[in-house]
Formats: sequence, structure tokens, C-alpha cells
Amino acid sequence: MKKFFMMLILSNALLFGANLAWEEDFPTAIAKAKKEHKNIMVMVQAAYCKWCIKMKEETLSNPKIIKRLQNYVLVELDRDDEEEMKVLPKEHYPAPTIFFMTPNKETLERVIGYFDAEDFLSYINDVEEN
Repeated sequence: MKKFFMMLILSNALLFGANLAWEEDFPTAIAKAKKEHKNIMVMVQAAYCKWCIKMKEETLSNPKIIKRLQNYVLVELDRDDEEEMKVLPKEHYPAPTIFFMTPNKETLERVIGYFDAEDFLSYINDVEEN
């Protein structure tokens, strides 16, 4: 009985205390996505962007979002870093902008701006339904 309760506590801690695993760069994310047969979520952000911070602290830390994003390889790009941004078509990206992409760099969905968890889940649903 004691083991059961310990397992229950541990599984809840893992689910609700989990953090998202972000890859260090876009090429690494692409390679991992190909290897694991997963799509990619790219978050274009800026260090000074309050909506990016809010998106990460509130939306992307929501347990429902964390669970759903386990099926994706995640990578952040700094909008102000020209080298990092070379992987995306050259245009202006408001921060935050999130791309859902295939491992072959095909854009499935583009989400611009801050969204709460429930609204963001609807974008994930759209990606997975197509």
C-alpha cells in the first residue's frame, strides 16, 4: 500500500512539476524530430518581450499543455539574433510567434501573440487534426 501511494505521489509530481525540454538550436531540433518522428514547435521570442514571458510562465507551464507538447520537439529562437532567424523565411516576426512544423520544415500552423492555455490547446488540436 505504501508503494502505491509513493508511485501516485511521484507520478503527480512528474506530471505537474514537469518542465518542457527545449533544444539548444534549430538544426538539433530538426535532427531529433526526424529521429523520433515528431513535429517541431518553434517559439520566436525576444528577451524583453513581456508576452513571451507570460506565454512561458502561464500557458506553456500548464500541465495540459506540457502533456500535449511531449509529442513535439521544442526550440526557441531569439528574434533579435540574425543567425538564429536564418532558418525561417525572412520577414518580421512579432514576439511571440509560434510555428508548428514538420521535420522537413513545412509549416503546419503559425500562432502569433499570447494565448491562454485553453486557446493554445485549440491550436495544438488544429495541428494534430491536419
